[in-house]
Amino acid sequence: MIEATTVSIVHDDAREAGRLAALELLDRLRRSPDLVILFVPASLDGKQVLEGLWSRLPAGTQLAGCSAAGEINSEEVLSGSITAMGLCSQDVEFRTFKVEGVGADSLQAGRALAAQVRAFDPALLLLFPDGLQTNATQLLQGLLSILGPGFPVVGGLAAGGEDTTSTIQFHNREALSGAAVGIGLRGRVELVTCARSGWTPAGTPRTCTRVENGTTVLELDGRPALGLYEEYLGERAREMPGVSIEFPLGVISGSARGADAMREDQIVVCRTVRGVDRERGALFLGAEIAEGAQVRMMRATKEDVIDASSAAGGLACDEMPDPSLALFFNCAARKQVLGWRYRQDVQALFRRLGPDVPKIGFFTYGEICPVDGLSLYHEVTFTVALLRA
Repeated sequence: MIEATTVSIVHDDAREAGRLAALELLDRLRRSPDLVILFVPASLDGKQVLEGLWSRLPAGTQLAGCSAAGEINSEEVLSGSITAMGLCSQDVEFRTFKVEGVGADSLQAGRALAAQVRAFDPALLLLFPDGLQTNATQLLQGLLSILGPGFPVVGGLAAGGEDTTSTIQFHNREALSGAAVGIGLRGRVELVTCARSGWTPAGTPRTCTRVENGTTVLELDGRPALGLYEEYLGERAREMPGVSIEFPLGVISGSARGADAMREDQIVVCRTVRGVDRERGALFLGAEIAEGAQVRMMRATKEDVIDASSAAGGLACDEMPDPSLALFFNCAARKQVLGWRYRQDVQALFRRLGPDVPKIGFFTYGEICPVDGLSLYHEVTFTVALLRA
């Protein structure tokens, strides 16, 4: 059994906000938490937040989390809050992990992290890597090369804000950047996950005929990738590069790299266009794609996006109607597309779960969750993970 509660504090003073969050967790749990999961805005001083938390948390508590582009607690979606979940359990053991320097070699970082995790032998890993420096597909490849392709990894990439150039990862008393932190759960833990985007394919399949360094697409069907992409956008090409977040590329299964090759002729993962190089006619993607992979342009309405999150939550709840707690990892791109309606992305699921299920989540720079038993890196998805212990 896991006992959990979530608190959110909005305060101009980062240290005081951390102190108040710790006091409220202790008051609600009536005991010291074994673990704290923490999400905060990147604009706050992470070290000050930790100072406040540890001024009240006992030494035996473990802590992990990251910066967010928005926070989700048990009742609502927020922006600019310190949101923390305290967990206690006699049946499940928690352990936090970290690896630094993910930007230098994400594959090796994944292997180094996996070596720590394997020694603990958990049933599940919650993972929060840096969202600006990590090559998430390589980090996962490194992890799963040691832990096994079927090992469940769930989480999201640390996010920033409009005026931030770095993200924060929290590991116990440290506020890091360029790191990946994780939480292992050991014991009888049941997990149900579901990821949906709401984006649908448009147009004909295109082949990535020239890709550089895994994330720079130079040619689609032998033509400059940017030119073909802007043809698809039509009049909205005038809004580039800002509009590109609304129109990701969908990778067709059977042509994707490694674990992405699952079902023929279906979109398995999306890849966001995070920038362009007009001189070279290139698209910079948010994650790796293989040369020769087939993709389709994707699009969605606000209703499509909200319906997808409702569908993801419904499928997860059908499979596990009585979870001990719920975790949400919602892409920051969805928040941008939805505008003022971004809070509606979780409302249907909140109603389905009810007020008694502890909840926590954040808006990410990319999501991680298993699909058909394979842990994958996603973008523009709403991802829900239900745990029972």
